[in-house]
Amino acid sequence: MTDERLDRRREGLIQAAEQLFLEQGVERTALADVVKRGGGSLATLYKLFGGKAGLLEAVMQARVAQSGVRMVAFAATAPSPREVLLRLARDLRRRADDPAEVALSRVLIASSIEDPAFASRFYGKTFVDARAHLERLFVRWQEDGHALTAEPSLLAAMFLGMFVFELQSQAISHGCIAEGDEQCLEQKVSFFCHAAGLD
Repeated sequence: MTDERLDRRREGLIQAAEQLFLEQGVERTALADVVKRGGGSLATLYKLFGGKAGLLEAVMQARVAQSGVRMVAFAATAPSPREVLLRLARDLRRRADDPAEVALSRVLIASSIEDPAFASRFYGKTFVDARAHLERLFVRWQEDGHALTAEPSLLAAMFLGMFVFELQSQAISHGCIAEGDEQCLEQKVSFFCHAAGLD
């Protein structure tokens, strides 16, 4: 199988797995169902992902990559750093309010508790990638003349931390924690921008 064909097969299996995980949950999704929907064979799936845990990891990494694409789009179309961060905050809040996203987060938390190596691989890759996307924006804003009050890497981690906490809290509490309305979200972002030197 050529590299290009293998890449297409990989993408097809990731898309199929994501759809099935959201439709029926990770535990109830059989790898044979993923292959049936995504194409290929079980042998190819195991070669590419090593099993269900690797497939889940790939699905979540793809979702983080999509978030990075949206972040770049926000930065290209928003008139100010505050508006970029507000759009990003809304995107992250939407994920925290999405029952499917919360369910996947719950599975990730459980998998991380059961398998520390999985936790290290997953969070080391996804959170680091998301933070790097945001850090590049802070660097750009600094180069544009904003007097940041801390290093771009620290500001990126702090901003993401506010919303990753919400998503994890929703997952752990089964959606019982109310995180506030749009006005509360805007206040959070305004406070952050003021504290970060992005007014």
